[in-house]
Amino acid sequence: MRSHVGWLLGVLAVAVAAAWAVKGTATQEKGDEAGASPQRPLALSLVQLIATPEKYDGKFVRVWGYVKLEHEGSAVYLHKEDFELSLTRNGLWLTGPEHGAVSDCYALVEGRFDAKNKGHRGLWSGALDRVSRLQRWQGRVGQK
Repeated sequence: MRSHVGWLLGVLAVAVAAAWAVKGTATQEKGDEAGASPQRPLALSLVQLIATPEKYDGKFVRVWGYVKLEHEGSAVYLHKEDFELSLTRNGLWLTGPEHGAVSDCYALVEGRFDAKNKGHRGLWSGALDRVSRLQRWQGRVGQK
């Protein structure tokens, strides 16, 4: 009887240790999941962020769109025409990039999505703060 109790305690100890190891790995992987850090942004469309902001609030994201950097109006838009026609709801307010860095062009933008921040006078559909990357996007221009 004693040998069975010892054996059961040993099995239980191994099971508990395995459970802790799995929990630790899951916690560690959660910090490494896409969107959890600037090093692993989620590649999304602006449409996804505008349509379902609660799903991505606080996540680090990568989007492409028309970027305009200006005083009280720095933003990334779905299209150049959205900027030209002041369709601010089709864009996200940008905080962080310097004026003149990359502007008046389509660009790749990486930053943290803030669904609650609607920018200057609450005109945009959200914001990208902590912008870590702003790069001119060439697309297919010049390709044959």
